[in-house]
Amino acid sequence: MLGIKRMDHVCMVVRKLDERLPMLTELFGMKIAGRFDNAEAGYNGVALDIPGGGAQWELLEPAGDDSFLARFLSERGPGFHHVTFEVESVDKATKAMQEYGYTPFGLRSEGKYKEVYLHPRDSGGVLLQFFEGGFQA
Repeated sequence: MLGIKRMDHVCMVVRKLDERLPMLTELFGMKIAGRFDNAEAGYNGVALDIPGGGAQWELLEPAGDDSFLARFLSERGPGFHHVTFEVESVDKATKAMQEYGYTPFGLRSEGKYKEVYLHPRDSGGVLLQFFEGGFQA
């Protein structure tokens, strides 16, 4: 078993955050929980609290034309990008995926934070992210 504790968020890639926010805040009633950017990875983001509590909705936009998200948008257009789960242990989740015959990728660790991914070809079309130790944007 992967040791999933909870679903943390669903992520959507957009061309411009501020163009998509009114739909989510005004029509859907989501509240902005915070904005963030990752210059190294080349993106800006907004985390939104979904009415009723629980998981969040995340929007990401490319910070430049060389961002992986700019490539994503040119190949697929705006839309669903990934689902993120908090797990008891990334090492345990990685081992479980490997024992199941999958090849997790992108293992990254920074302090207490650790993450790993399962490719859409293995999961049935959805990029899955697993993390432990407090989410890092």
